[in-house]
Amino acid sequence: QKVLELESSFKDYFHTGHAVATNSATSSLHCALAALGIGNRDEVIVPSVSMSASASSILMVGAKPVFIDINNGFSETCKCSTCKLEKKGCFNIDVSKIEENLTKRTKAILVVHLFGKSADMESIMDIAKTNDLYVIEDCAQSPGTKFNGKYVGTFGDIGVFSFNQSKTISSGEGGVAITSNKKSALRMQLMRNHGEAMIEDFPDSEWEDVIGFNYR
Repeated sequence: QKVLELESSFKDYFHTGHAVATNSATSSLHCALAALGIGNRDEVIVPSVSMSASASSILMVGAKPVFIDINNGFSETCKCSTCKLEKKGCFNIDVSKIEENLTKRTKAILVVHLFGKSADMESIMDIAKTNDLYVIEDCAQSPGTKFNGKYVGTFGDIGVFSFNQSKTISSGEGGVAITSNKKSALRMQLMRNHGEAMIEDFPDSEWEDVIGFNYR
């Protein structure tokens, strides 16, 4: 019941259709990548500076992390609030270096909002739309952060949050993923429970072919 209450709170706060809780944000990242069908031989753009799980979750689905440098000094092109207002680097992914690292195998951008600061989501979403890429937002360090008045985690396909002991909201461990896509939420719900639909009215379960884990 408490897990359902947590998921409901996240849906209400972020005005999103679905929230799926797991035992860690690393598990949530793994579920998010798998739910979007990212796997063997695919490539995922990820910043070179982050907690290790941002990259290891990509390896967990058999894909290749492609590391992009961070913006560690004031950038004239970065549109994030830190660079515009504080005149110093936001330490998030340098969007000017993303497109030169795209290949035919690139399937997604895994954005990290580091140190409570938003990455330049306007530019990132433009790149993703132009190149038909998924966007996963790692918001483990930035719950409640906004970019141009909109919460991070709600720009891309799936946003992930952490409840680790060092995070802003802590339960010792835990994670949650939010999405507006019903199919992605369904696949993440199955994946956290061994791929098994244990509830009679679980929707569309007969159409899903998911290898799951114990991420409850």
